[in-house]
Amino acid sequence: MNNPDTRSRFTPRGARRALVALLLGIAVGPLARLTAIADEGDDVTTMRWDLIHVASFSPLTIDAGGQASAKANNGSWITLTGAGTFLVGSGGRAFVGRGGGTWQTFDVHTNLTASGTYKVTGVVSWAGVEGSPVPGTIDHIGNGTLADNRAGLLVLRIHYSDGNQGSMVVSCHLPGVGPPETPETVFEGVTATKAFVAYWNRLAPVPAVDGNRTLFHVLPHSEDDDQR
Repeated sequence: MNNPDTRSRFTPRGARRALVALLLGIAVGPLARLTAIADEGDDVTTMRWDLIHVASFSPLTIDAGGQASAKANNGSWITLTGAGTFLVGSGGRAFVGRGGGTWQTFDVHTNLTASGTYKVTGVVSWAGVEGSPVPGTIDHIGNGTLADNRAGLLVLRIHYSDGNQGSMVVSCHLPGVGPPETPETVFEGVTATKAFVAYWNRLAPVPAVDGNRTLFHVLPHSEDDDQR
């Protein structure tokens, strides 16, 4: 048997290290998710977040595919679309954030300065709050009933397509029954950071005008199982 040419099998040390790091990253990601789910036991709920589109205000009809904006300190702003899911354990801890959407940035003169996509890379925190939807709302996102609607505050880590890292806060204030402080403390809309820019001043929704609205849903068990 002829000796093989071992030169074709040689991998530089730096390349080997990069390959090992890549494989570890691939392995650790799913393992961390499985470990987190295992730590919570069977009582894990899948939640969905959306920047919603109001298709009609009479009757109130909501769909996925909306957009929301927030301004930076100098008056420039970012506009985002998006949706995704995250898991919530029995103790209220949120983890395994997924999803993404699009982004556009504008200067103070309304000129488009950049655009792209973003991807959710993790969950920082989640806090649900009491509330109920407007009676008679037609919800095309959930399972056909309003019982799965939720209000709350979700903080996500995101990666922008231009390489910047950042965060996004999705906040939903359902107008129905809730604790006395809810109307004053829970805002409707989004804020975001992108690199060193904080788009902290959310644009509030305007009555009878589409945009700057959000909603959370509890997903059915069949969809919940798909996330595990």
